[in-house]
Amino acid sequence: MACQQAPAAEKQPRDLKTIIGLINQHCSVCHKVPSPALLPKQDWPYVIEIMGTFSHEKFGPDYLPKDVLTDITAYYYGSSPTELPKLPYNIESEKQPLFEVADIGITSKIPFISHIKRTNIFNKKNLEFLICDVEKKQITLLTKMQNDWKEQKIADIEIPIYTDVVDYDNDGDMDIIATNLGEFPPSKNMVGEVFLLRQTKNGTFEKQSLVKGIPRAIEARAVDVDSDQDIDLIVAAFGGKGIGEIFWLENQGNNKQIKHSLLNLSGALNITPTDLNKDGKMDFVSLISQEHEMIVAFIATENKQFKMQVLSRAPHPMFGSTGMQITDMDKDGDQDILFTNGDAFDTQMDPKPYHGVQWLENMGDLRFAFHDIGRSYGVAKAIAGDIDGDGDNDVVASSFINFWEDKNRASMVWFENDGHQNFKQHNLPSSPPGIVSFELGDFTGDGKIDILAGICRFDILKTLMSNNENAIKSVHQNKTSETRFILLRGK
Repeated sequence: MACQQAPAAEKQPRDLKTIIGLINQHCSVCHKVPSPALLPKQDWPYVIEIMGTFSHEKFGPDYLPKDVLTDITAYYYGSSPTELPKLPYNIESEKQPLFEVADIGITSKIPFISHIKRTNIFNKKNLEFLICDVEKKQITLLTKMQNDWKEQKIADIEIPIYTDVVDYDNDGDMDIIATNLGEFPPSKNMVGEVFLLRQTKNGTFEKQSLVKGIPRAIEARAVDVDSDQDIDLIVAAFGGKGIGEIFWLENQGNNKQIKHSLLNLSGALNITPTDLNKDGKMDFVSLISQEHEMIVAFIATENKQFKMQVLSRAPHPMFGSTGMQITDMDKDGDQDILFTNGDAFDTQMDPKPYHGVQWLENMGDLRFAFHDIGRSYGVAKAIAGDIDGDGDNDVVASSFINFWEDKNRASMVWFENDGHQNFKQHNLPSSPPGIVSFELGDFTGDGKIDILAGICRFDILKTLMSNNENAIKSVHQNKTSETRFILLRGK
């Protein structure tokens, strides 16, 4: 009689404590462990699948076994809300309307203004703004001449994302450093490039590549990094999917450069020069997004070296950092950091109730204290300024991801400061959906703050990225011209 083999013991299901332990073990390797409350229930399976794919690419197929991934998915699905809470509507301001709004400039089918910089290229009295236009794949100059606005092409760039203005060749006129993102969406492809747009004697610009074959680049600045009286180049290359870098190119003269790497991480959104510790040396501050979600400083030491220091970390990896400004928020004579979170394009693209604006108060000795300003959907940028003329710093913020079908949600809001850094949020009169970049200033010469904002229709881009064939077809068939710029004139 043949001997029968005993049946294999069934694998016992894991208990909750064991699953949470596995989540902490595997997820914390790359980022802080997210709370289930950060996304609605229906979206967690897709997000966990993406994270599993990333982990397999980074650590190998055995790092997250299928059964572990299944348990993690079940935990997040079972512990998350059906939908996220909605933010309350903004307080109606008791003050008279601070601005009157007007559309300016030419229109287009799908406005996609990625950056606006007030400048003085031609050294004239006219008001000038450098424009990065992703739709047209151009950098243009928007000029106010008396009561009219004129726009002229400066250069063709695949995805213009940032400009810096400097007399790069020391010939007495202003040149432009132009950053080319390279492509959408985030990827490992080395498509970033930085150009010099050199001004000629007749006022046109010659395009010269300064650095290429780098991760998707988001900001390049011309600055004397090492204080040797020449112009170097410092670059934030956002990249994507684990590829990215912050580096500077030391000017050696005769078109020779030496590369110095400061950080190898994806997600750098900027690289802002400032003497953060007041020692007379140039430091740099960068806001890092992706799963890192932190603000880091590069403090100048000796022999052209920099020491990296983390100034602040977000509470979770889905924070969605978007922008940063170095400014003296409380007017106490030192440099604080105003920053925003509102990105939702990595995993689940709906606006989040934890989006908004906050600042880091400089406490000295490279110590910073976190202060919340307010929650607001899809914030792309914030700028501090005395909007209502009462002597303190208010904050204007723009939104590029929002519930646009709700007319009570605005493209721009302002946070009113009570003089003690407590803020109330109000809508601004801004109806076109989606603003990534804007400038504050007295653009009309009447002593009051004005706002020039560029429209960036990420809602249309979101539709084009969807699988809804009818919605995509409708976008392509739409012949309506859309506003590209709005001017909010202070009253």
